[in-house]
Amino acid sequence: MTTKVYHLTSAFCRSSTRRNQEAIIFDNSTRSLWKGVGPAIAIACLCADVSAETIRFRSPSDWRTWDLPLGIVQLSPGGTISTVAARQRIDAVANAVAFGGGIRGAGSNEARATRVLDGDGLTGWRPAEDADTGDRWLELDLGRAVAADRVEFVFAREAPPFPLFDVLLSTGEPAVDLVANPIPGSLVYSTSERFRENGEHVVGIDLDLDSHPFVRVIRIDVLGELPLDLNAQLVEIHVLTVGDNLALDLPDKGGNIEIVIDIEDNYDVASLGNSLALADGDFSLWTEVRRINRLVDVISRMTLDLGAVYSVDLVRMVADFMRRPGQFRFNFESYEVQTSDGSLALDGTLIWHRQFAGRASRQNRDLGIANHPFQPLPTRYVRVEWVFWDAVCAALAPAMTVPPCQFWGGTRELQVFGEGHPLRARLRSSLIDLGGPKRVTGIRWSGSDAGGARIEVSSRTGNDLEEEVIFRNKDGKQVTERVYNRLIPSFRGPIDTLLSAGDDWSPWSRPYLVADEAFQSPVPRSYLELQVDLISDGAEGASLDWLEIEVHEPIATRARVEITPTTATAGQATEFRLLLLPAGLRRTGFDQIEVEGSTEMTFLSVRAGESEIDVEETMLDRGFRLDFPAALTAEELVELRLRTAVFIDATQFDLFIADSSEPGARQRVDAGEADADVDSQTNVVRLPVDTSILDLLRLSSAVITPNGDGHNDELRLEFDLRNAIAARATTVTVFDLSGRAVWENTWDLAAGTHAFEWPATGRSGREVPPGLYVLRLLFGGDAGDRSLTQTVAVAY
Repeated sequence: MTTKVYHLTSAFCRSSTRRNQEAIIFDNSTRSLWKGVGPAIAIACLCADVSAETIRFRSPSDWRTWDLPLGIVQLSPGGTISTVAARQRIDAVANAVAFGGGIRGAGSNEARATRVLDGDGLTGWRPAEDADTGDRWLELDLGRAVAADRVEFVFAREAPPFPLFDVLLSTGEPAVDLVANPIPGSLVYSTSERFRENGEHVVGIDLDLDSHPFVRVIRIDVLGELPLDLNAQLVEIHVLTVGDNLALDLPDKGGNIEIVIDIEDNYDVASLGNSLALADGDFSLWTEVRRINRLVDVISRMTLDLGAVYSVDLVRMVADFMRRPGQFRFNFESYEVQTSDGSLALDGTLIWHRQFAGRASRQNRDLGIANHPFQPLPTRYVRVEWVFWDAVCAALAPAMTVPPCQFWGGTRELQVFGEGHPLRARLRSSLIDLGGPKRVTGIRWSGSDAGGARIEVSSRTGNDLEEEVIFRNKDGKQVTERVYNRLIPSFRGPIDTLLSAGDDWSPWSRPYLVADEAFQSPVPRSYLELQVDLISDGAEGASLDWLEIEVHEPIATRARVEITPTTATAGQATEFRLLLLPAGLRRTGFDQIEVEGSTEMTFLSVRAGESEIDVEETMLDRGFRLDFPAALTAEELVELRLRTAVFIDATQFDLFIADSSEPGARQRVDAGEADADVDSQTNVVRLPVDTSILDLLRLSSAVITPNGDGHNDELRLEFDLRNAIAARATTVTVFDLSGRAVWENTWDLAAGTHAFEWPATGRSGREVPPGLYVLRLLFGGDAGDRSLTQTVAVAY
């Protein structure tokens, strides 16, 4: 893999370097830039008209420039993106054609065979009157293997049903020759049932999921004499299944499959091409045939990424259920089934929930199937982890024997079922070229968020792009450029060339929860990327009709701000200077400055150049705004003085410049060098290294005298809460010397100085007896509870 920085001009998109056989293609109809190398095409960015003030995504062609997990979401002809619900108890025939299935063949009257798929109870199929006995059949291919528990046949109501016929079911498995090679075009029918003297218009076969792995092909053979009434015909076939298999088409849905052999040593990852056999809806078998012999257990795992979070209640392992000489049907012995909703632990790894841990049963081995139902859980990842080599088994085996201690994990399908809309489906734009450094001022959208559904949008911006060239062999496995060039042409795969965000890009912003919220990512920047989460409670899905961003020329292209001093003592009021250098300022300048932070701030003064300026101050939720009497148009240093007490390490003070003639179109100023004489280049204030949360529990008096004379009747508690970004439960409890709690109160508090009063009363509201009491202050933090204690005396 090679990486290089990739720049695009503001007038049009082009590469600053060229490689042999590379092509840059600009599609004017979709404003999309595509870059191709050989057969591989990858989206690079979305180019915007440099004169446009609004970039809109509304039509299907607009949305196709995004990374849409189709199957998890659907795109309507009108341009609306909506989530697709996972269904339970569905008819697999209804969408057989969408999966490449349909009528596989008919012995006669084949032109009428498709009528059993049209959903019309008045049209259907019957064999030709003069058809031989061997030509009175019809086969239906579902296009994929499904977990079915019933197959139904519906005959025309106005005529007699077929009185004698056979029904045969196949998983899609082909017959094999004497050396076990598949015979092309053949099928093995593992289930058959004959219906005699049938007088019912709806008949069916009930299937046991524990003994029938899945169904793909249905065949009906009509026997005996046909009813004389020509309206006697088969009008519908229904295959009722557990539901939508969420594991199908994972790469198209933004998901993935990973199989790792020996996770603790070699960590050998199987190629994606081979791994897809786990969830292709076909009968193909994945297995690992290498032999391992070690003194310790070898653990392997297979992991499915569903591409979105669903409410899942069943994982179905379909192993090698087909009988083959010398092969196990269920080649797992000791294994676990785990699920994860994508939540991360403190070390950055996924948090997994175990749904099964144990050994395969006799029924699993006999039938080659294991069903693992559980209570519905939010799930994006499904993992099967198993003992590939059992060292204890090998140690106990008799000498000079080959012990059966290796378990290949042969699997034909790993199926996942659930119900409802995806709990979170993510859409991501391509890289949007703003046509040079621009100021994005707002994001707006419209969609349906009924019930428990909602839409969240995030953004990130940057100036540099990186080109990534990925070489693959014919199996789709990534290789180095050197290895690729040594391969003979028939062993070479595609070369994927992608353009991605460079090192200077900002992290994803916090979600925009309402449309037209102020833009949060750094500007001005040349490129933008958007991320949309369609969030649901499962019952109601979310949809997105359109999205647009408002773009303006920057107020200043190279403005920088820094703060001094950059360190402070926790909880101590400190005077700070914010220094602003508005380099690259436009002609009309700016007449507003906004300062935001997580602390309460007191504005002191502002100076532009050598002159102090009288400004109008307006308090805001997270800071204040200064309105200048005239626009600042000179590129000179602006010094702003304020006072505040910092309680959280790495507290950031954000500064924005704005033009009052453009309400809501403010521009965030990047941190950097504003004054060469100040060694800061940051807008972040640090605290001395200290992990403590609670500090300085201060009492108004060591002895209180609640006599009702208005003097020292109550105890005032004051303390500092540090490094607590979010409000958490803080409890003050008063104990007597026996350890009994006599008074308690709880508040939700964040970082800052806090004060409370205890009126020397107990839980009942009555005065406590004189004596010595212990006060405990308890704060519940992420790293555990923190507490402070102190004693106080009560005297009358």
